[in-house]
Amino acid sequence: MKDPCDHYTFDLIGGVRKKPGRKPLGERAMTVAERKRRSRELRRSRLQELSVTVELSRDAQKSLDKMIEWWGVSKKEAINRALMIACQSQTGRTAQLFEFELPPESRRRGKKAAGGKPEA
Repeated sequence: MKDPCDHYTFDLIGGVRKKPGRKPLGERAMTVAERKRRSRELRRSRLQELSVTVELSRDAQKSLDKMIEWWGVSKKEAINRALMIACQSQTGRTAQLFEFELPPESRRRGKKAAGGKPEA
C-alpha cells in the first residue's frame, strides 16, 4: 500500500505515468505544421489590431511625399515621425482637450479647509 503523502514513489500496481510536456489543446498533440499555422494566425491577428488604414487628401499626400523626401525614410516612418512631432508640439494643449474640468464650486468642496476639516 502506498502512503498518501508520498508523491515521489511510483505505484507499481495501478499507477499510470503522466506524459512529459504540456497537455494537448485538443484530443491529440498538434503536429509541427499545425503549431506553426496557429502561431502565424495569432501573429496576424495581433498585427491587425495595431494597423490603421487612413485615406489622405491630396494636400496631405503631397506633404507626406515631401517629408519622405526630406527625411529619406519610408511612408510608415514618416507618418510615425510626423505624429510624434505633432503630439510633442501639442503637449500643453492636448491635456486640456481630453480632461474634464470641474466647475469652481465643486473644486472647492473637495479641498480641505485651513483647519484640516473639509468644508460643508
